[in-house]
Amino acid sequence: MKLRQAWRSPVRDSPMMINNDRTVVAADGTRVAYGIHGDGPPVVLVNGLTTSVYYWDHLFPRWSRRFTLITWDFKGHGRSEPARSPEGATIPALADDLRRILDDAGIDRAALVGFSMGAQVILEAYRAFPERITALVPLFGPYQRVLDTALGPFGRLIGAVVKRVPRGLFNAGARVVVQAGRLRAPYTVGQRLGLIGPNASYGDVRRFLDHLRQIHPPTIQRMALSAQAHSAADVLPRIAVPTLVVTGDADPFAPATKVGAPMQRLIPGAELLRMPHGTHTSLFEHYDELDAAITGFFERHGLVVQAPAPAVEPS
Repeated sequence: MKLRQAWRSPVRDSPMMINNDRTVVAADGTRVAYGIHGDGPPVVLVNGLTTSVYYWDHLFPRWSRRFTLITWDFKGHGRSEPARSPEGATIPALADDLRRILDDAGIDRAALVGFSMGAQVILEAYRAFPERITALVPLFGPYQRVLDTALGPFGRLIGAVVKRVPRGLFNAGARVVVQAGRLRAPYTVGQRLGLIGPNASYGDVRRFLDHLRQIHPPTIQRMALSAQAHSAADVLPRIAVPTLVVTGDADPFAPATKVGAPMQRLIPGAELLRMPHGTHTSLFEHYDELDAAITGFFERHGLVVQAPAPAVEPS
């Protein structure tokens, strides 16, 4: 399969049918796919780099009963087109895409939940349009220069490689990853290296590997470089909305001691959920705990409706 064709292939977004069936045009002309689901106070779910809506499958059926969920795909991911310009694949551009989605959906204000690189996107969104944000939940993600803290000493090395490798070679490497994703080996090796949590099912991880066949490598490369250059450190002390920072001690991509805990201390009044067992695949593993913590956070701040009572069958 040619990588250039992969992003165009029609895909089923997730087993939960979290379909991004609407589109909005970004500043650079790229068509960005998004979807609206459920009923209640609006909450935007912001994915991580190389991921799509399937990452929210375990939380979606619970949250869609209590929130209006807005899901979307970054450029070059899922159903969205590749970025039409280098500037369109930056963290500020992704934050602007989010604003355009809110405009198109007719939503004035929303809470933002950002996973992994999505944490940087929601913090950048707060920089750009704080008046439209009701709450922030950075979830297993950094607030700046992701590769300075990710993967121990290998993070900076990876950043240097991504910055210097020619596009053609990067695309070739991506092709190897795509082909390897058809096998079970990446799952097994990932667990042994601690990159995939011990309780993440092969089925969930396989959806991630399958999605790699749809991403657009040049767009991904530019986004990775932008994430490494980006910092929201100056934004954190100015945040004036309820914030819950979720971090995990077993997450090699956003270590709690280097990312989550310092972020919480820099945000006035922010709450911290620090999970000793939390991994970067916690959305596949610890969704019960995450649901209780995040929904409880929204309840404390009046940002959720009561869950509907279970249907009672007539006697």
